[in-house]
Amino acid sequence: MKTKVSVLCLAAVFLLALAAQGQAQKPKLDMQKIADKIIKTINTGDPVAVTNLYAKDAVMIQSNEPAPVRGHDALLKSYQAMFKAMPDWKAKFSLIAFHGDTIIFEGIGYGTFSGPLSMPEGDVPPTGKKVTLRVAFFAKIDADGLIAEDRTYFDNMDYAKQLGLIK
Repeated sequence: MKTKVSVLCLAAVFLLALAAQGQAQKPKLDMQKIADKIIKTINTGDPVAVTNLYAKDAVMIQSNEPAPVRGHDALLKSYQAMFKAMPDWKAKFSLIAFHGDTIIFEGIGYGTFSGPLSMPEGDVPPTGKKVTLRVAFFAKIDADGLIAEDRTYFDNMDYAKQLGLIK
């Protein structure tokens, strides 16, 4: 009987050790470090570097896009168009918060409409107008520390007015 209890105790300790080892192998993501990298990279103006912040199958949902942007190729095309239209685009975030696997950014994006803006109807010539937008950006981060889902919100009418596209 003592042997059975000892074997059961030893088996329980072994299973607990395996479970603890499995937990130890899962690295916990440093969300602040990821947030800092996102901000630094966005402010480089490099569409390739920004696209590389995303998982290969990531989805970007933005208030100015008619449909979700899915995957690296579409994300790269979107960021190339943005940085072509506003090569001096920068973002400053006054609030960075974390909730589970999501980083929440709130701040201001700004730039000058100095290059052509690619639209589904064709390119819109630059107006030279300066743009300052209040932005909320929610980045869901995957296990590899990449953006799996991006939800970015801003006032589209204000954006179009500042670009000089509408009055």
